[in-house]
Formats: sequence, structure tokens, C-alpha cells
Amino acid sequence: MPPRFEPVLAVQVEMVEPRGSTHVVVVTRAEFQRAAQQLGRSFQMQGTPQETAQRLFQSMPEEELLAEVYRGRVLSLVPLGDKGSLVPEVEAALRAKYLRWCEGRGGGDCLGLFWDGPYLRTDDRRTLALALAFGTVLDETREALGRELSPQAVLSSLVWAAGLYLALWLVPEPSTKALAASLTVLLVAWLGLDTVWGLVDGWARMANRAHEATTFAELREAGEEFGRLLGTDAARAMILAVATLSGRTLGDVAARVRSLPRLNLMQAQWEAQGLHVPVPVAVQEAVAVEVVADSSRALAVVTSPQSALAGAMLNQNSSTGASGGHTGTIEIRHRGGNVQVILGNGQRWHLPRGKWLDDIPVEDRLGDELQAAARRFAREWGPHELSIAERAAISRARAAGNAKSVAHLEGLARGRWVHEKMKNQFRQLTWSHQGVDAVDPRPGGLKYEILSGTAQNFGVHGRRMATEFFRMIFF
Repeated sequence: MPPRFEPVLAVQVEMVEPRGSTHVVVVTRAEFQRAAQQLGRSFQMQGTPQETAQRLFQSMPEEELLAEVYRGRVLSLVPLGDKGSLVPEVEAALRAKYLRWCEGRGGGDCLGLFWDGPYLRTDDRRTLALALAFGTVLDETREALGRELSPQAVLSSLVWAAGLYLALWLVPEPSTKALAASLTVLLVAWLGLDTVWGLVDGWARMANRAHEATTFAELREAGEEFGRLLGTDAARAMILAVATLSGRTLGDVAARVRSLPRLNLMQAQWEAQGLHVPVPVAVQEAVAVEVVADSSRALAVVTSPQSALAGAMLNQNSSTGASGGHTGTIEIRHRGGNVQVILGNGQRWHLPRGKWLDDIPVEDRLGDELQAAARRFAREWGPHELSIAERAAISRARAAGNAKSVAHLEGLARGRWVHEKMKNQFRQLTWSHQGVDAVDPRPGGLKYEILSGTAQNFGVHGRRMATEFFRMIFF
């Protein structure tokens, strides 16, 4: 299925360095419970806790959130249709231990893990481990909600929503819409970038262990390890952040954020990290195309044209930006972890996992020549350039009344013609029918792919050559 493109604003991505280390803004138990009680009253339950959390994130069905593990490392979350490798006896024991744990937390299926079936699936085990990681903060939340607020349903929905949000960090091609971007902004302000990055790494380890766990003890151990990293203050912040953004729309988010405890300290920390938009405004207007994280410890929020918040990049290592001086927007983030970026100068690059903007050369004169030639040749092409075989195929499609086939065949013919003209003009390059189209054979030479600039073609080429680093020459 071709990737879905959304209108994006090519934003200036500024690399900034926090002035000093960041830290968690501490909220007392009393402050937390007052805020939880107030937010809980407006929490909107729609269906099961899992459905409520998924609807909150406008996320895909549960199959999109199952972990793919390779050599002990969580690489991505991919569809998984089976019930896992657990034998029924082990599943029964796990179920019994979970229900016993729920006895002191409202009883029954307190987290709503069995709404989709009688066994604990991968995402169920991951959610349970997260609930164990929250520890006493869940008890504080339940106490704050009170009996009249259906605390069990609200609490389980909050846990599910927090788990879905954390899971997005492991998805190479996430649907990080408004809520996830807003949560990222809120947590960076509340916890500081240092803590957020630690939670990303810790969650990946916990998700891996929960995915492989077969007993309640193993889930408890995984959850408690993450809980030690999370800590009481960050756990409170995460619960309140999810509850803050759980209204019917994002229209009243700014008012909710302003009511949070210690907002003044959050704003100060947000500004210390180089971002001067008020936190309530940043949260409400973070209508994101994507929240991007890479190996250089960079975090980006890219926004839509309708948003007043243009975007921000936080980096712990540099205050001047990428070594190449590039700014850019991620246009496609593939499931394999590879991305396609559009630079501020209009260039489009395919970056495999492990590559980033600073790997793109400052200048690429050969690529610029290729790009100009491709567009010139594309303008010169016309039906008169069709071969006899191409004319016959197009005529058959037109006679059958298949307009889509006609357009497709003409596009293919145009692409072949442009490709051949490029080969004839740039004979110094090594051309191939397999892999990347053209390679500069000189030391340090780059790779180039010639393609028509359609959404489908961009998506196909990125998926087909996920491990290659190349510039996309399109027309």
C-alpha cells in the first residue's frame, strides 16, 4: 500500500544545547492527587480500556503494536496474528497471578487485558509490565479518582494509553498524530530530555522482556526494573500527561496544561532546552506529522501548516546543527527504520538506519546536475517518443476504457526514456539495472536513484533499498 502523504511545512530545524542538565519536575503526592481527581472527572470512556486508548491515539489496531525481536533486541513493532508461544498451562498460571494482583485494585480484570480474548497476548503482557512499573502511583491515582469516577475503567485506560504512547518510540513508521506529539512536548518539559531518552531506552528493554515473558514473576521483574528507572515523579508526570490530553478534542488542552502543578518549573526547563514557545501553546499546537528520534540523541517535532509552532530540534551534543549544516523534514519513515528526508534546499535523500542529516555532504554538484537534467528531459518527453510496442499497449488500454492503465503505461514509457537519456549524458557514472541506478565510481562517490516523483514510486524505492544511502533524483 503506498504511503499516505500529509501536507507538511518545511520547517527550520534548529539544533540547540540545554543550558545545564535537565531533571524531573517534582510533584508531591497531594498535588498529583488533586490534579488526577480533576482530570479524571473529564476523562472520556469509549468502549473497552484498550479501545479508549487506541481511539485516543487514533492508532492502528493492536496488531500494529506487537514487538518484533531479533537477537534479543526490539527492532520494531509489526503485525502478529497468532496467540504467541505460550502453552495453555503457562497461560492459565499467568492469568491466575494477574487476577490475584488485581484483587487489591478493584478486582476482576482490572486492566481490561481479557477484552480481546482469554489469554494475555504480547501487548497485554507489555501493558501489565508497565502497570507493575508504575507501582504505588497507580494506587495514588485510584485513591484520587474516588468511587464516583469508575476508577478501574479510567485507570486501566490511562495505563493502556501510556503503553501505546511508549510503544510508538519503537515503531519505525509510526502514526504519531497530535496526541503523541503533544505528549512528547509535555514530557520533555516536565521530565527533561535526559530523562525522556532514558525512558525510551528503558522501555525498549522492558518491552523486549515482556514480549518473551511466560510467568507473572518475569513480568514483575521486567516492570520493576523499568519502574526503578521511571521513578515516582516521572510515573506521576506520565499519568497526568496522558490524563491532560484525554478530552474529546485538543481544543481545551492549553487550559488543562495551565492547571497542572509546577507549570512554572516546567516552563523554565522547557526554555532552558532552547524552546521559548509557552508550554501550553506548544502542547496544543503540536499537530505533528512525526516525532522523530535518531541515534545522535536528537528529538524533533514537525508540525502541520496550520500550527503556529514551526518545529524544534533538541540535541545533547551540538549547538550549531548538523555538521553538514542541513535542515530538513522527514517525509517517509519506513518500517525498516530507514527514512526519506527533504532538505531545506529541496534535495531528497534516502537514509538507511544509522544515517542522519550530518551524513549528507554539504555540496553535491553532481547530484544537482543530475536533478536538473532529469527535469529537463522529463519536460522534453512527449507521445512522439513512444516506441511501437509502447504505442500498441497504450492503444489497447485506451480501447478498453482503462484510463488508469493508460496513464500508468505512459508514465513507465516516460520514465524509461528519461532514464536512457540520463545514461547517455552521464557516461562517467556506473549504471545498473539492479540496486541503485547510478554510482559515482570516484573515491567517496555517492549513489543516485532516478525515479518519477510520485508518492507510490518514492515509497517503493525506499522499501526496496532500505539499507542503501542515496540521493533521489526525481522528475
